Amino acid sequence: MKIGILTHHYVKNFGAYMQAKALLSVIHEMYPSAKVEFINYRVKKHERANSFHFFGFKPKRGDTLIGFIEKIRLYYTHKKIEKTLPQSVRVDSAFDINTLSYDLIIVGSDEVWNFNDIAYSPIKFGYGINCPHVSYSASVGGSSVNDNIPMEVIIGIKSFKKIAVRDEKTEEFVEAVTGKKAIRSLDPVYLYNYKLSVRNKIKQVVEKKPYILIYDCKFSNKQIKELIAYARSKDYQILGAGEYRNWYSSVSTTNITPYEWAFLFQNAIAVVTGTFHGTSFAIKYNKPFVAYLTEQNRINKVGSLLRELKLLNRIVDSNGEIVKVLEQPIEYNEVNMILELKKNTSIAYLRECIDELMY
Repeated sequence: MKIGILTHHYVKNFGAYMQAKALLSVIHEMYPSAKVEFINYRVKKHERANSFHFFGFKPKRGDTLIGFIEKIRLYYTHKKIEKTLPQSVRVDSAFDINTLSYDLIIVGSDEVWNFNDIAYSPIKFGYGINCPHVSYSASVGGSSVNDNIPMEVIIGIKSFKKIAVRDEKTEEFVEAVTGKKAIRSLDPVYLYNYKLSVRNKIKQVVEKKPYILIYDCKFSNKQIKELIAYARSKDYQILGAGEYRNWYSSVSTTNITPYEWAFLFQNAIAVVTGTFHGTSFAIKYNKPFVAYLTEQNRINKVGSLLRELKLLNRIVDSNGEIVKVLEQPIEYNEVNMILELKKNTSIAYLRECIDELMY
């Protein structure tokens, strides 16, 4: 059996890689004899835009010269690790994908169905794909059923044999377009236990003293001062997960691999993050966290996840008190029970999609 995964595998982003790696690995574990690979289809303007941000230097945001250099090095680290994923030949159209003779194509996970985004392509909605295709934890991101939906999207969505989505907005979108209720599945990062290979220099920073981990947040000056004062009162470091600002404790955690990124979450005393996968890894490793959400697509995705896990009280906006929320305990026994049930449902869905073609 030959299975193709269509996702944003080319995006130089920790979460994008980790969800891709997890889905690939979980399918391999269930079906060792299957050939599983990523369909090497890229939206060029999306790929360019994603790459350009590594080369932006913004001192007013807190960038430093050494941090900027490390960020450029991180770009090449991402490029290197992306090459470790099994990929098809480069394809540029649905016709090209059809010539690869897949038995099944899985679209997802991640924000593959945001038809208002620079990454939009009707191919990700199944448009023009001949072989059986299903979705796994797809998300529309900041798009919604109330937007002007392209006809290719409507036609494409209706061609899926099975649909599993990641959040409420995508569930609403699918039901409105197809008249059918989608299955809700967990992001792949919850299904897989990563083996975290970490360099000594990262371990040394982590072991120096406890730390608050920051990932992709645009704080106000007031919130920065609040975090610095809190860290000092507790004798904590402040580390960035693949990023650096002039108020962080060390630049050493900027140029890191995705596995080192996960290691930082695994060992943090607390996490403050503005992204879906940052939030997911904080939860995966049972950490006190704040979901600092300032963008609509993140509010949609992260909010849906936290609603399912009964953790909506972890959300803070640009006017919120981060430290106050960080110090509120989380009952992870209940959260983990919910995750375990959802994990079983998600794996059963994947198995059902593949078994229908095998037997």
